[in-house]
Parts: sequence; structure tokens; C-alpha cells
Amino acid sequence: MECISSVSYSLLVNDKPTGLIHPTRGIRQGDPLSPYIFIICMEALSQALLPESMKTKTGIGIQLGPRMERIPCLLFADDCLLFCKVEHLTCSCLKSLLDTFCSRFGQLINYHKSTLTFSSNANTSHRQVATGIFNITHSDSLRKYLGCPVFQKRPNLTTFSELIE
Repeated sequence: MECISSVSYSLLVNDKPTGLIHPTRGIRQGDPLSPYIFIICMEALSQALLPESMKTKTGIGIQLGPRMERIPCLLFADDCLLFCKVEHLTCSCLKSLLDTFCSRFGQLINYHKSTLTFSSNANTSHRQVATGIFNITHSDSLRKYLGCPVFQKRPNLTTFSELIE
């Protein structure tokens, strides 16, 4: 915390450094420490989700094969994909874990940039329950990530034509 709370900046004016500026709101986006702090926080989130995903019938995480461990989340750059069943108890548990994580680490979820995406197996009432618990809008697909279509049909040449251009 000493590294985080003791940051200061100096500006160059006419090629000469001016006095120190001590920010009052902590590390901001663009700060050199910011990516490392994010990685540490996301590791803490993963470690909080992992035991819940290992418990039988919690519904947190996704299992890709019968003998494989459940994967509670995937982290990419500054994005996080969370997986759970669309059941009231499961969604409430995941929401509680996220709220605890946010309060402990001073993180906030950007609900304007967040989206719920459901499998085709989720019925309308379950979708409404999950949307209500998380208070996040839903979408039929994640559309694109880093310029590539996500959760679409089997890719072909036209799928990535925009990216190639």
C-alpha cells in the first residue's frame, strides 16, 4: 500500500520540472502501476471464485469435459468473463462474491460496459431472474472482442475478413 498511496507526479514546463503533485484519489488509469494492480486484484478474484466453483452443485464455473475442473472465470487484458448457471441461488452467490471483492479491493464494476449472455438452454424466466440480480442488461452474443467475433457459429473466411482488411 505504501507504493500505491505515496505516488506523486512532476510536470515538465519549458523543459524544467515543476513541484510535485500529490493526487488525492490514488492510482488512475494510465499510471505505470495500474496494470500490475489490476493483475493482483484479478488474481484475488480468481482465488475467491475457485473454491466456490469446486463445490458440487454451486453452479459457479463452466466444465468443459466430464473429468475436467470447473473454470470460474477467464481474464483477458482488462476484461473478465464469469460463468455460472442461471439459477437464483447461484446468481445470488456470485453477486455476493463480487460485492465482497469490490468492497475489499476498492474496485467497481462498470455496469454500462457489462453484459449478460445466456446459453440457448436458459429459459426466459431464468434470464429475467439473473438480469434482476445482477442489474445488467443482456445480449444474445458478446459480438466482438479485440476485433474478432465471439460465440458465433463455426468460423470461416468471411468471419475474419474485417480483421484482415
